[in-house]
Parts: sequence; structure tokens; C-alpha cells
Amino acid sequence: MKPGPRIAVAIVAVIAAAIAGQWYFAITRDAPPEAGEAATPSPAPATPAPAATSAPAKAPMTAASEGDGLRRVPIPPVDTRAPAWISMAQARQSGDDRTPPIQSSAAAEHPDASLLADHNAYAAYQQAQKQRLAAAYVQAAAPELSNLQADLERGREAGIPPEQLARVAEKIRRIEQQRQAAAATLSK
Repeated sequence: MKPGPRIAVAIVAVIAAAIAGQWYFAITRDAPPEAGEAATPSPAPATPAPAATSAPAKAPMTAASEGDGLRRVPIPPVDTRAPAWISMAQARQSGDDRTPPIQSSAAAEHPDASLLADHNAYAAYQQAQKQRLAAAYVQAAAPELSNLQADLERGREAGIPPEQLARVAEKIRRIEQQRQAAAATLSK
């Protein structure tokens, strides 16, 4: 082998070793302490000395001083002692306490074997399911229709183009038509 390729291979090997070493030391330095080990506090970063300039110190930013009308929300500090993948793994395993609880719907009602065996009983079961669905639609459509009517009126007052208002009016008409059909199903 000529000296040129040998040098290139040696350079690549040195670079790979340097990357592997940095990775290893980063993992061992940033790993959280084991259960038996005492946590060593990380040194606080040094605060730079204020520059000796003649510029006056700025006051903290507030919504009134910014002039943009936005309210600033403080962001909690990020713990940089542990890598992000550790907190993500913990959240995956034990959940994140900031997430809202999952609302589970009522358990689905399944017919038993006697309903499946008798044609008339199963037809009555299906009819009862259709009645429940129609009743739920009628109940949910009423507040939605009032919300859409209010949106339509606000749109008219705001000067929304007529073609967009027509789409909302058509949506209202279709929901009302379907609500009447569901109410007719209930009355049967």
C-alpha cells in the first residue's frame, strides 16, 4: 500500500476515535446519578461582569413598554444537567403530568348470543341503536345550529363575502334537514 492511502486511513481512524471519545465522555458526564451515588451539584455558570459603558441599563420588558400589546409569559428554566432523551424516555414510560386525562367513552354495547340467534330480537336491538343515535344527533345539533347562526350573524356584521356566508347558510340548512330526519326517526 502506498503512503498516501495509509495517511488517509490513519486520519479517518483518528477522527472516528475522537468522535467516539467525545460521545462516550458526554454520556458519562451527563448521565443522571445512579441510585446509590450522591448527586454532585454542577457548578453554576459564571455571570459575566457588567461592561463599563455609558449605556443605561434597560428595564425589564413589559407589555406596556413594548408597545405590541402582547403579554409575556415566563418560561420555566430547562434542566440541562441531563440529556433530553432521558426525560423523553421517562415521559414515555410513566407519562407526562402536564397532559390532560384521556376521556374514555361509554363501553360499546354488544349483543349477546340470544339476540344474535333470534332475528326479530336482533332487529329490535338494531332499531334501539338507531334510536339512540338519532336522539344523540338531535341533542347535539341544537347547540351547534345556534352557534352557526351566531357565526353567520357575526359574519354579516363583519362584512364577510357573500359566498362564504352562503356556505355557512347551506351548512345550517343541511344540519337542520338532518336533525328533522333524525327527529322523524325518533317519532316512529
